Amino acid sequence: MRLRIRRTAAVAVVAVLATTALSAVPAAAAGPQADDSSSRAAAFVVRDGSRLTLAGRPFRFAGPNAYWLGLDENVGGTDPTDPPTVDYPSYFRIRDGLTTARRMGATVVRAHTLGVSTGNPRSLEPALGEFNPEAFDRIDYAIAEAHRQGLRLIIPLTDNWQYYHGGRYDFLRWLGLSTDNDGALFYTDPRARAAFKQYLRTLLTHVNRYTGTAYTDDPTVLAWELGNELNGMTGDWVDDTAGYVKTLAPRQLVAAGNQHGVDPAVLASPHVDISDSHYYPPTAAGIAADAAAATAAGKVYVAGEYGSGQATDELLDQVAANPDVTGALFWSLFPHHDHHGFVPHGDGFTVHYPGDTPAMRTAVTALTRFAGRMSGRPAPAVTGDRPLLTAIDADYGINTLRWRGTAGAAGYLVQRRGPGATWATVSGPQPLTADDAPWFDLTTPAGRVSYRVVAVDATDAAVAVSLPVSTDPTGDKVTDPLEDWYVSAGHSDSLRRTPTRDGVLVAPGKGQPGELRYRRDDLTAATVMVASAGRPAAVVEVSADGTTGWRAVRPRIDRVGPGRYALSVAGLSHVDGLRVVWRRNARFAVTSVALSGRSDSVTDTVPQAFGLTAPTPDSTGVSRLAALDWSAAPGAAYYSLTVSAHADLSAPLVAVSGLRTPGFTPTTAWPAGTTLHVRITATNGYGSTTADAAFTTRADLPGVVVDDFDTYPSDAALAAAYPRNSGGDPITATLAPAGEGSGHSMLLGWTPGASGYAGVIHTMPAPQDWRGTSGLRMWVQPGSDGQQLTVQFVAGGFYWEKTLTFTGTQARVVQVPFGDFAPPPWATPGPLDLGSVTQLSLYPGGASAAATVQIDSISAYAS
Repeated sequence: MRLRIRRTAAVAVVAVLATTALSAVPAAAAGPQADDSSSRAAAFVVRDGSRLTLAGRPFRFAGPNAYWLGLDENVGGTDPTDPPTVDYPSYFRIRDGLTTARRMGATVVRAHTLGVSTGNPRSLEPALGEFNPEAFDRIDYAIAEAHRQGLRLIIPLTDNWQYYHGGRYDFLRWLGLSTDNDGALFYTDPRARAAFKQYLRTLLTHVNRYTGTAYTDDPTVLAWELGNELNGMTGDWVDDTAGYVKTLAPRQLVAAGNQHGVDPAVLASPHVDISDSHYYPPTAAGIAADAAAATAAGKVYVAGEYGSGQATDELLDQVAANPDVTGALFWSLFPHHDHHGFVPHGDGFTVHYPGDTPAMRTAVTALTRFAGRMSGRPAPAVTGDRPLLTAIDADYGINTLRWRGTAGAAGYLVQRRGPGATWATVSGPQPLTADDAPWFDLTTPAGRVSYRVVAVDATDAAVAVSLPVSTDPTGDKVTDPLEDWYVSAGHSDSLRRTPTRDGVLVAPGKGQPGELRYRRDDLTAATVMVASAGRPAAVVEVSADGTTGWRAVRPRIDRVGPGRYALSVAGLSHVDGLRVVWRRNARFAVTSVALSGRSDSVTDTVPQAFGLTAPTPDSTGVSRLAALDWSAAPGAAYYSLTVSAHADLSAPLVAVSGLRTPGFTPTTAWPAGTTLHVRITATNGYGSTTADAAFTTRADLPGVVVDDFDTYPSDAALAAAYPRNSGGDPITATLAPAGEGSGHSMLLGWTPGASGYAGVIHTMPAPQDWRGTSGLRMWVQPGSDGQQLTVQFVAGGFYWEKTLTFTGTQARVVQVPFGDFAPPPWATPGPLDLGSVTQLSLYPGGASAAATVQIDSISAYAS
């Protein structure tokens, strides 16, 4: 197996450390060098009537929307399931996302938060006239990295919607102007226009710290878009704003468009180059009609957004064959998580490469092929940072591995090596996916072993390999790549990150002291990787409690490459904390920290007794969607589960192993009116213990059960299945006592606010077939008189909704015929195809203060 490993740009690191104290690092640190030919990379994309050219050749494109590149709502902790927060994306995420876009053949990326950044404490303009220089850093880096990778950018400048990154309503609120009439004063009030122009000037004239080039002089920016889906634009506003952008950026293009179709104001403006239309869902006929209208008016036509769920060769081949279509960008692409797996996002259009599900993999293949047809060249076989083993946990003799993925990799092999042995693949014959982390080594041997993760392409050829990590059955390992602060316990405010080609350098600003702290129980060893022009003068200290009584330890210092050193401490005892200290004017940077500690999951006996807790053993009338829960078996590393309609467990309905927690949620309904036999096996490195039980499901009901909320073991599980629409007001979903039948119901609690709506979105684990049913049925108890509930579902890719208004607060069962549902005003109309229902959303309303509504037993009923 021949590995093609990208080497660290160590020479550039040494040069940086020799000339700067890392408070502000020039382009050499990030190394943005265009992979495209120099002539094309230096050329601006040019409009020629209703077509685009680049360096004298026609330019057509495809690619993703990656709205999060400048400010991300999906930042969480070390575990991708941690609650998300709004923060700057890590350099790794930006680099990984853009590399993934290239691997899918993209030549253009549309990125909202590179231009839309208002009203949030971390945004570019948190308050009127107050600008936040820190917010420019990720925008700078994303533009520099896009240039290095030969990508072009379309950057919206504000947003029609009230999302976390801001939009046009911010300017109205700041100025005390009315937001009535869909915020029409944004387009007509002179103060709103002036405030927006001040924002535009600050953004567009900024000089990129990584390239030394003003945004307006950077050919990486294909077009500035006046805003995302700006409804209600007046012709005067379009002309005035587009003309102003042209004055600031005469060599770059201007795009504009509203939510649906083509906007007459856009087509009429002499200052707009590109008409942008969006499609949910996309149809070849709809795209062709809008493209024809735009090109007839002499504009370049771009489908700036279309839902990835409808990306098929049949559709995209028609789009590629239409010469009126210059570009099309799907919604939306997300990168690998900083610690393991992928960045999660619950809007139903999320794309991860090469795909989490068979449907997503099919879409990724179609999108990649389409990009090749549009650009006239195949997708490059690029890969990103090599995989990184971020954690190995010893759980009662079984090792659990987590790794950070590699952009463009098709899969991963986990390899293990014992003392004196060669590397052997232990993850099975088929490559794993990034979603398979955490991965359990069910064959963990006794004694010390080493692991590595090999990234492979679609032919199973190795393209990159992680550094090996050694461990034993009593120790835990964690590696902090320092892209975020979630592994560390704290740090001084003086510390700054500087991006490199394959990671970050962490050090204080020029002339400042600093410290980086870690808190882990029973630390036994640590390795701090540093970059330094010479032998580093780093101070390493340890503490018994992780907070006080720090004492210096003398690390072993090994030179591991040009300008790279490993500082190692071992044999630690009664230590719960470690920190790295920079004395004033110290000239070194930390690149990663690896910690070893004693596992708190150590035993030498088989797991102890346990049993099924839900459904109650031998119970009857159990929901067909019921999840299984069992008590934790002390000493268990993992569980195996078998469920069968036969007492001998033959022909199992479920046979899974490697379950980390005591519970299982089915993705398809249990058979109706059937006694199911269950065997759960708890296993560790020393043996196993089993528990048997049985329960009987309830008889089949007419129609299709959508959700009875009996499958969720916790509020967290329910919230994960019903995530909040992040653009709306605060809302939480929690479990409540059953409203109908047994088990649980869902309680939605929300607080009306500036967004004007609040809701949760439930993506079906598998598409449901509602054909043969008449409408939706649910049990509802409003929290106050006059409450409303908008019920929305996606069928065959098209949106349908109905708003219910409740009188009184008594509990009731409501039935809504499908004939009462209609497409939302913002959605593309289409046929009602109940054969594939993929999403159900619930939007409560009609309250002026914090309110609740309780919901149970949602089903598609049959007459």
